[in-house]
Amino acid sequence: MDRVPVDYMRRDAVDCDKLFDDSATKGAEMKKIGIVIVGYGYIGKIHTLALRQLPMIYPDSASDFELVGICMRSEEKAKRAAAEAGCRSWYSDFENVLQDDDVNVVDLVTPNHLHLSMIEGAIGKGKHVICEKPLSVTRSEAREIVTTVQHSGVSLGMIFNYRFIPALMKAKEMIDKGLLGQIYNFRGEYYHTGYQNPERPLTWRMDIDKSGGGALVDMGVHVIDLVRHLLGDYESVQAMTETYISKRPVEKGSKEMGDVSVEDAAWLNVRLKSGARGSIEVSRFATGTLDDLNLILYGEKGALRFSLMDANFLYWFDSAVHQPDPGLAGWQRLETGQAYPGAKLPTSRSIIGWTRFHTENLYRFIRSVKDNTAFLPNELDGYEAQAVLEAAYESSASGSWSKVKTWTELES
Repeated sequence: MDRVPVDYMRRDAVDCDKLFDDSATKGAEMKKIGIVIVGYGYIGKIHTLALRQLPMIYPDSASDFELVGICMRSEEKAKRAAAEAGCRSWYSDFENVLQDDDVNVVDLVTPNHLHLSMIEGAIGKGKHVICEKPLSVTRSEAREIVTTVQHSGVSLGMIFNYRFIPALMKAKEMIDKGLLGQIYNFRGEYYHTGYQNPERPLTWRMDIDKSGGGALVDMGVHVIDLVRHLLGDYESVQAMTETYISKRPVEKGSKEMGDVSVEDAAWLNVRLKSGARGSIEVSRFATGTLDDLNLILYGEKGALRFSLMDANFLYWFDSAVHQPDPGLAGWQRLETGQAYPGAKLPTSRSIIGWTRFHTENLYRFIRSVKDNTAFLPNELDGYEAQAVLEAAYESSASGSWSKVKTWTELES
């Protein structure tokens, strides 16, 4: 049997029904939003952690949802994952997830090339989808997904978790209020290390057919989305990519070598429809870095600066403040911490951690499903990021500027 109840598993695992029980609603028949996480690798575990802690952060959400189960291809791994996550069910066949009436939301944390078929399958069964970035491996697939979602009665949300950092939420608020005025130029960077070792074996992330791209898809998509979220749609890009190690062991310790078909680093010059110009740079070969995502925005009235490794603060330069006395010019450090409206734990003065952004992303999607309200980022945001990725790869191949095919232009 592919789906089993929790009493099959370790009894020391946390029982989801108890975890999400709300004593105020006992006796009332309330339909919880049933969620299944599909894929239980590193990010799948992060999603599990996020869902497990939500009832403590937002007590009013305790009765809203239930983490029903985990789906993995391996039956043994699926059982073990469900026990670890404290869920009452496991699945080794995605089709059984789709047939389960207790499942309302599919949380998709799988390799990129599986997104299209799984999204279409879930939507065909009337289930909502929350999808890890990127939306797909090609723009044409992303377009197909958008069309499918828009002709359904369900919603698709994206995991663009960095939108939910309080410092960047503050930046969005300030930009929308016009505090920076016209944005002239910007710079976005995302640097990781760890791929320099030539003995690091091949994975699906290094296979263009399964991933859709390398550092630009894996990391750069976050910067691409943030720039559009803060500053508006893209006009065109000029890109250059580089693969430093073109062959790697097919598996750990193997002497057999396979081709790396994606880039290790990328550099983009960017034009936005607003007139702003900027650059985006990403690398998985940035020796000495940790999780270095940096943004700086320059406008007519001021500037903003953010670093993921200093995520408790947003840095703000206000030109108007310094006009009377240029000798006092300087950057202000705005404290943002964990300033999430309505959150009960921890306090807003507490330092923020990386997993908290995923938690907020998932929480707001669940609330939108419960309240039947619109959620952002959605499938259109996923499409727009995919369109920039495609334009960047086209430009890298041709050596010239490439126009970004936005959804609005496609539909006009």
